Amino acid sequence: MIVSGTADAILNAVQPISIHGTILYDLVYTHVGESQPRQARIGAESIYAEPRPGDAVRVTYLMNMATTVERR
Repeated sequence: MIVSGTADAILNAVQPISIHGTILYDLVYTHVGESQPRQARIGAESIYAEPRPGDAVRVTYLMNMATTVERR
């Protein structure tokens, strides 16, 4: 569990969705050095443009919730 901080990861799957016109991304990613994939839903304002599976990313957490995803 990551209460707050960052972790490096690889995106496994990226699914853009629209809820009432707001773009969100459902992500599946795996932290570097781990085998268990994790999931998060991130608003488009909290992730870089055009995320793709295989991208190396840094995930920022607050209270064990992914809040930002940036390209490494």
